[in-house]
Amino acid sequence: MKVFAAAILCITAAGSIVGAVPVSCFVVHAEPTQVDEVAFASLVDLVSLADDHHVPLTILFTAQWAGFILADPAKVATVQTFMTHGHEIGAHHHAYWGTLDHAAVWDGYTNKPLERLAAPDRLRFRGTMVEYWELVSSLPGTRETACMGLGEEDAVDWICDLHYSTFGHTLSDAVSEPTAITVNGCDALQIRHALLVEPAPGELAALYAGTADDVLLAVVAHVSDYAERPAVVARWFDVLAAQDAAGARRATVAAAVQAWRASYSCKASVGVIRVQVAQMRGGQGSSPSTGGRSPAQIRVKRLRHSSVESPR
Repeated sequence: MKVFAAAILCITAAGSIVGAVPVSCFVVHAEPTQVDEVAFASLVDLVSLADDHHVPLTILFTAQWAGFILADPAKVATVQTFMTHGHEIGAHHHAYWGTLDHAAVWDGYTNKPLERLAAPDRLRFRGTMVEYWELVSSLPGTRETACMGLGEEDAVDWICDLHYSTFGHTLSDAVSEPTAITVNGCDALQIRHALLVEPAPGELAALYAGTADDVLLAVVAHVSDYAERPAVVARWFDVLAAQDAAGARRATVAAAVQAWRASYSCKASVGVIRVQVAQMRGGQGSSPSTGGRSPAQIRVKRLRHSSVESPR
């Protein structure tokens, strides 16, 4: 009876990740070069639209945005309201070597010695990642998720308080399973996302409708993307509503990864339970090709020991 009770509890706990479409995440990057009252108003409008469509956002702030918000108690209160409405507040970093790789703009923070930087770039240095984190972590709530934009040389910039990493731009990055990574000696889980404004109309919608429910589908947009093309964001929200009217399959990055991990932990437990039941009935419960382990046990082992990839 204990075996079957454990199975029932596990399946109930895993239910949040099971459905007709994948769990979707919408990530927002607040860029270091676009920080002013107009940009903040655009963000507020984006959050309002997301609220209307029951889309929880994962809003990732750079240190520049954090400083801008913290200087105004009214803006701090607004960000607190974002969290009250179910949105996640995370961190975004434009790392030095990562921006060189992607023709982006460094945000001025690094843990690398200044002599490693090009001479003209040293004048743009704002501080180490200690100063960066003091700003970003002072925003309301607790930071768990980040897109740190790290190149290989930037690994020392990783903040060990972070649990979840996001990266990616292309349509092929939209669908992923959380992957265990180790950066700068710290463990995290990483998912990928596609830039919302880049795929041709209909490509993301078709991908969403045709993707299995045991993975995550994530998109990312900048605050400036919404300001320039609000219809693109509104159209994606409509796609989500058409496939998931109740919003049960939409989550912040932290919530989605936590649910996914719980689901696969449960599947592993159910796999072990099935082996135990088979053994109780005199069955083998495993095959020689798996070395005596159930497929579910092997799946969790791979999650825990997957290859390291630097978050970008």
